[in-house]
Amino acid sequence: MMNKAEIDIIHDNLVKNGKRFDSFKREGGFKYWIKRRERFKLKHILKGHPAKAIKRELAGIKVLKKYNIPAPNVVYEDARCIVTEDAGPNLQDIAIDKRIGVAEKRKIFSAAGKIMAALHKQRYAHGGLALRDVCWDGAAVTLLDLESFGELIRSNRKLSIDFYLFIHSWFKLFEVVKPELIAFVDAYKSNIIPVQWQKTLDVPLYLQILSKLFTLLKYKKSDIIAVTRTVNFLNTLK
Repeated sequence: MMNKAEIDIIHDNLVKNGKRFDSFKREGGFKYWIKRRERFKLKHILKGHPAKAIKRELAGIKVLKKYNIPAPNVVYEDARCIVTEDAGPNLQDIAIDKRIGVAEKRKIFSAAGKIMAALHKQRYAHGGLALRDVCWDGAAVTLLDLESFGELIRSNRKLSIDFYLFIHSWFKLFEVVKPELIAFVDAYKSNIIPVQWQKTLDVPLYLQILSKLFTLLKYKKSDIIAVTRTVNFLNTLK
């Protein structure tokens, strides 16, 4: 474990540079990530107080480890921040890396689909899973950023939102479907109970309406365009 004096220096540099998280290395070349608590802003009226976010993340990590779902290894924690071991590049970086072959990407995304299914089979939702929240260390995936994790058992609809958000994060990056995305979907479908899969395909009406509205108004913002692409893709899975 790391000592407070060491973390104080790293944390102060993080604040000084206006960053919320960053990586650093220690002796031996081992890489770690530090994430500090956000300052309270208007958005937190809806999102929840940032002081509770770190507590939710730590609670989420404990729950995931209880069910043998890969989560970050925490090496330091206090009211200001948490420090975790590096878990490899995230799926967003992997997806855009042209040096990684299609077969390898399919393997990695398939592993991510299986892990999401494993989480959902325990009736827990990540709360905001995106490509950048899943890392690959060369052997296994790890789920990150559990600040929105809830320890309550979730409904099928709440679990489906994880799936939607993951697909949405893909279409923020790419206009088209690629083999690795299909590998993720196939792995999730093969490892989740049929009732949950059917609920996942039951795209909420409000998303269907928003998708048509955004297309009609020709919005060009990436987040909005990705909503339409996500809904269209989900409809093809039925």
